[in-house]
Order: sequence, then structure tokens, then C-alpha cells
Amino acid sequence: MLDEDAVWAWERELPLKYVLCGEEWDGELIVFARCADADGMFVDPAPRRDRLTLMGCAPTGRLLKAVERARHGAVEPGGPVGPAGLGQLAVIVDFAVAGAGPEADPSHAYDTHHWELVDPVLLDCRPSALDAALVDVTVEAEVDGPVWHHAEPEDAHWLLFNGAGGAGLGECRRIEGLYAGRPLPSLPPMRLIGCEPGERLLRRLVRPRADGDWVTLLAVDRSGRVMRSQEHMSLQVVASRPSVLGGALVDLWLSEGPRDRPAPAVRPVWDAWFEGPPAERGTWAVFPPEGRAEWAAFAAARRDAGRPLPDPVRHLDGRHVTDVSALECALGEAVAGPGGHYHQCWVTLRGCPCGGERPPTPFTLVWHDAGVARRALAPVSVDTAGETPYFEDVLRLLARVGITVELR
Repeated sequence: MLDEDAVWAWERELPLKYVLCGEEWDGELIVFARCADADGMFVDPAPRRDRLTLMGCAPTGRLLKAVERARHGAVEPGGPVGPAGLGQLAVIVDFAVAGAGPEADPSHAYDTHHWELVDPVLLDCRPSALDAALVDVTVEAEVDGPVWHHAEPEDAHWLLFNGAGGAGLGECRRIEGLYAGRPLPSLPPMRLIGCEPGERLLRRLVRPRADGDWVTLLAVDRSGRVMRSQEHMSLQVVASRPSVLGGALVDLWLSEGPRDRPAPAVRPVWDAWFEGPPAERGTWAVFPPEGRAEWAAFAAARRDAGRPLPDPVRHLDGRHVTDVSALECALGEAVAGPGGHYHQCWVTLRGCPCGGERPPTPFTLVWHDAGVARRALAPVSVDTAGETPYFEDVLRLLARVGITVELR
């Protein structure tokens, strides 16, 4: 069984960066290979946006406000409108399972598809052809949903939400284009460089098979501790050669790498964390917003990142809090030290009913240079009604979970 606190090593002068491992049916750990490096780990995502129409839509909250602004701004009723950002939007499609009779177990009689519309932009809205009291809303977004292609279910209930886990934003009769067949994004193959194969992988190299074992790719830092992991990756080796690094190592070409790969722009963040968790505060501030988001992901993945400092008063350095990811980084290190993470359900700001996670011991947070975040985050709003700036929502959440905030 994979021990997340394990320290990985090998008897070589080269630094170890990646470990391919898996589990037997009984939980026994299998080490397929230890590797010095990987080519193809960082890939720019291919942008793909689709045009969808929310047919017969009855919007509420922030979605209703966006529709009303668009309709009032149109040249004529029902005419075209200018594009407008919609924040976060998610869709849940509930439907009865075909063939499930009245005697079927209720837990198996219905199914649900979850979709996320990433960076949705409102393009048009007009009175619905299905019902004049409703509207048809056309949006453009990147669609993230079920990997396998599904036919659009009949007699389904289509619900709209303020992002995944957020509160409801209304419903519609169907969404035209949501179930259109989309090819999986094409990703380049991956080459693992300087690999020391384990016994299981050596057998596969001698006697190749068409299928691949399901493995986990661990990225480790210089000390051998796990930084990040990618699960459910199919290990299909299409070629192997003596490694360019020499010795008894081999280079392996895989037909598939991880489905979700970081962009090249965040590689400096990976390089920084490879040297180990940061020892000084504010190291994240030199990175652009996408790098700060990656930094926050590294902090969240640390096993000890959420252990709070014992001080009853914590200090948040707000000089560089100019975006949402920066706030997460700064708050994490204020609560748990450099490279720390504050374990909080931020979906609460979008209507999650959990109410937020109270810290084990309430404390006072002194937020220095708070005006930087107040000004920078003024245009950002994620609450269901779309009325409160993000900064004010965060202050309310911290107060609700028992943290006393002093703004400086």
C-alpha cells in the first residue's frame, strides 16, 4: 500500500524526480520504475470552447442579473448583446435510468451527469421558443464533463449552479450542444528519462502486452518526499532504449502520460518545490497568477501543510495579494508558516451549505496592507447573488468560523 509519508531514494548520483508505482489487488505496493526526469510532463492545453444554448431557462441570482443586464443592454428586445463573463457555472442533469422498473432500488433507478462550464461568457439571450416566460441563453465556454460519450437523456431535470458545489442558479429545459460528441484532447506522448525498472516492468519489457497496468506517477522533491501525484495512468510502453544518461538506466516512451499535465509556464514553481518546501515567507509572490495557483496546489498537497502555528496572533503580509490565488498563498502561510495551506472550504463563498471549517483553536489574523487586496479584488464576485466583492465575502467567512480579523 502506498505510504504518502514514504521517502523515496535510489543508489545513484543523479537526483530522483519521478516514481511509477501501483497496487496489487491485496494492496501490496508495486514499484514499476524510478526515474531521473521526464520529457512531455509540461504541456500547453489546447484551447477548446463550445457554444451552448440554455433552452427554456429560468435563471436566478447572479445568472438572472447577468441575463437582465444583457437584455437591457441589447439594441432591441431579443437582439444581440455584447459578451459578458458569467463567473463560474455548473450543470447537473438528473434522469431516470432506462429499463429501471417501479420495483428497482431507488439508488439505482436514477443517474446524474455533472458538467462544468469553464470561463463561461454570455453571448445572447432572448425569449424562449419553448415558453415566452422563459429565456434561451447562449453562452460560450470550455466544457468539462463525463469523459465517455453519452447520449442526451430524455425527461431529464437540468439544474444550474454557481460552480461545482455552489448554490443553485436556476434550471432549464435542456442545453443544446452539451452532449455533442467531443474528442478527448490530444496530448503528446511522454518519455521517462533515466529509469531504473522494477521487476514487474522488466517482465513487461521482455514480453510486451497490449494492455497496460494502471499506475500512479509520483513527483518527488530532492529529499525524496512526494510533492504531487497523478493517479490512474495507463502504463503502455511503446519503446525503450538505453538512457541518454548512461549507466544501466533506460529511457521509456509511453503512449499516454497523465491526462492533466501542468503548463510550461508553471515549471519554475515545480523547480522551486523540488528543492523542498520553502523556508521563507512570500516566495510565491514572484510568480504570475497561474504560478501562484500552482504554488497553492503544492501547498495543499503537503501532508503537514495545514498544521497551524501555535501563536494566538497570526500575521498576513498583504503587499502582494492582487489575485485570488495570491490570497490563498498568503493566508496559508499566515496560518501554517512558509509553504503552508489553510484548509478551508472556499466553495462556501459560492453557496456551499457547509458553513466553513472552524480552526481547532480560534486566533486573531492581523491583515497588513489589506487595502491592496480590497482594491485588486473589487471586480471579483463569486457569491450566488453576484453582489458582494470577493474580499468582503472572505472577511465574512473568516468571522463566521471564529477568526478575528484586524485590517491594517
